[in-house]
Amino acid sequence: RVAAPRRSSPHAGLPPECVTPPPPTIAMADLPKFNAGPVLAVPLALASVGYRVVAEALAKHGVVEKVTAAKDHALVQKVSSKKELLLAVLGLALVFHGAHFKNLLLCSQIVAMLLYDRVTRSASAVFADIQTAQEKLKADAPAADTSSEKKDGGKDKKKKDSAKDAAKDAAKDAAKRKEDAEAAKKALNALNAEKLSASALELLGALLVCMLIIHGGFAQKIAIAASLVHLLVPKVEALVEFSEHQDMPAWTSLLLHMALYAVVFPLTLLSTSLALAMTAAACGARLATEHGARVMAETGKLPDADAFLASKSGYFALGGLLAAGTLWQFWALLAESGLGYFGILYFPAVAAEAIVGLLAGGSA
Repeated sequence: RVAAPRRSSPHAGLPPECVTPPPPTIAMADLPKFNAGPVLAVPLALASVGYRVVAEALAKHGVVEKVTAAKDHALVQKVSSKKELLLAVLGLALVFHGAHFKNLLLCSQIVAMLLYDRVTRSASAVFADIQTAQEKLKADAPAADTSSEKKDGGKDKKKKDSAKDAAKDAAKDAAKRKEDAEAAKKALNALNAEKLSASALELLGALLVCMLIIHGGFAQKIAIAASLVHLLVPKVEALVEFSEHQDMPAWTSLLLHMALYAVVFPLTLLSTSLALAMTAAACGARLATEHGARVMAETGKLPDADAFLASKSGYFALGGLLAAGTLWQFWALLAESGLGYFGILYFPAVAAEAIVGLLAGGSA
């Protein structure tokens, strides 16, 4: 049997003083640690005290009761009952002027399409945890101090002149701070840190997506194409039938998406203004027809809103609004015309669009 050749050391042939020994390994348990517990105790105590101060102020001024009363106000209830009509009117406004609010339109469409379900799910879980933590803080809130120490202020001032009483006060303050910190810790333990971080990341992701879209460029073109395809797919799927491939609906839907992207994306690259006008008109036409049909059904002018939307008349109404809105807004974008007197009517949306543009650095 032939012995395997021995591997030569990389330090072979060097004098011993030239060979540096490897550094000794240090166990993590041997490393000194800094106790940050006392540093964290003060913010926890301040957070607990701050929550109590805010809660007492809200209770003193009856903010919760006022908000509840505002929700039950007759005007609010009347507006809520007209929700379908308001959405239909919003749809008509988007059909003819939606392209003037490009930032709001694209951000809302992309967030609703990609992130809405995830953000709302995370936010709902965090809100439930916050309510639980709030109940724990309320349960741990100290009772009002009705002792005679507060009443006899003159006697207390005389007693506090001594060092002994000062030491007692310091001990009481330390005990109170520790109690507040423990209450805050109990409330924080009721929160799920993973849910909170996930919700924060989802909100940050939505904000970053909106900022990327607002800054324009290729990302904005992708957002316009994706929004338009998302709006057109449900209506096109109702008109297209794959009779020989009904056993693979997921794949046929994917192929339909790809076919629409193959048409819409080059159109967006060639004429971004036309694609934007189509997106705004498609969004407005969908709102106007769906909610307008429900309003007409409630007033008895239509027997069934869903049947109307699935009929030829519903598709003709949708197509007519889409064509009219696209032509009108495409012409307005080419002519660079403003809103005119409609700017006064749309003032909240105009202000929001301006603020979003400023947040994007004015490059939108």
